[in-house]
Amino acid sequence: MRLRHVLRHAALPALTLTGWALGATISGAVIVEAIFSRPGIGETLVAAVGSQDLPVVTGIVVLVALVYVVANLLVDLLYSVVDPRITTS
Repeated sequence: MRLRHVLRHAALPALTLTGWALGATISGAVIVEAIFSRPGIGETLVAAVGSQDLPVVTGIVVLVALVYVVANLLVDLLYSVVDPRITTS
């Protein structure tokens, strides 16, 4: 019984770090893909910046920002599921 109450409060920082880690993983893809020559969105972004292809750079930045916003929105919604005292307003 006590474990259920403790885990509910202990899960909030873990949820916060999960949302942050997702954004850090996406932003770290640029560096990893550039260093290891892996095809992906990071390598595409580096190539687009190098060739000054503004529509591609803008599209990738908006896509990454959208993923980051959706991840943080899901984390905020999960807060109210994990701890009902936290209300969404």
